Amino acid sequence: MYSGVAAPTAAGGKAAAQQRVIGRLTLALHASVALVALSIAFVLFDNSLFAWHPAFMSIGYIVFMTEGLVAAIHFRHIDGPDRVKAIWSHALLQVRALVCVLIGFGVIYRNKILLGKPHFMSLHAKFGLATLVLSVVMPLWGLVSFRRMGIIQKFPERWQPRIKALHRQLGLLTWLLALVTIELALPHPAVAKGRLTQAWQAGVGLIGLLLLGLSVKAVVTPKSLGGAEDPLSKTV
Repeated sequence: MYSGVAAPTAAGGKAAAQQRVIGRLTLALHASVALVALSIAFVLFDNSLFAWHPAFMSIGYIVFMTEGLVAAIHFRHIDGPDRVKAIWSHALLQVRALVCVLIGFGVIYRNKILLGKPHFMSLHAKFGLATLVLSVVMPLWGLVSFRRMGIIQKFPERWQPRIKALHRQLGLLTWLLALVTIELALPHPAVAKGRLTQAWQAGVGLIGLLLLGLSVKAVVTPKSLGGAEDPLSKTV
């Protein structure tokens, strides 16, 4: 007799609790991103050519790319014009990230030429090169995945969900590689700042955990409860 009334209330309570967790994770991400990226850029900047490299890379990857992924996670369950606007916001953030990353790469490449040093020798540089290649490919893949561009429709329909899924998965991989690359760079003598370096490394790790937690709460958990897997992907 009471189960029919209690069930919606319980479901509504779970949904509200989940939204609170998602909101707190998102807020924690915004704060962590701003604190870590801006402190790296500010503390390491000494007006030398090299100093522009960590500045642009931290802003590009930690700020813009992270915020772009947060936007992508949140628009998974939005429909209609709001979803289209959210996708464009995601795209703009990723373009900003790519611009910063390309400038940061150009700076370090030029700096090594001036110093007569070889390129792509360290583990950090090799990870960075792989991350850079993916960072260039992913926005292009995103254009293909966005139905409003009219490109994905040229592929067989059975391929289209996989194309979209791969964009999401490889985009996350690109971002994770960027975090690993940053972690590898921070202990380098050129940028090491003792305890502050350890704090930055912990902060970068925290950002990774927070975004993965947000992804689980906002995307994986609804699917495990029986929600559709991005049902709007065929329309936008």
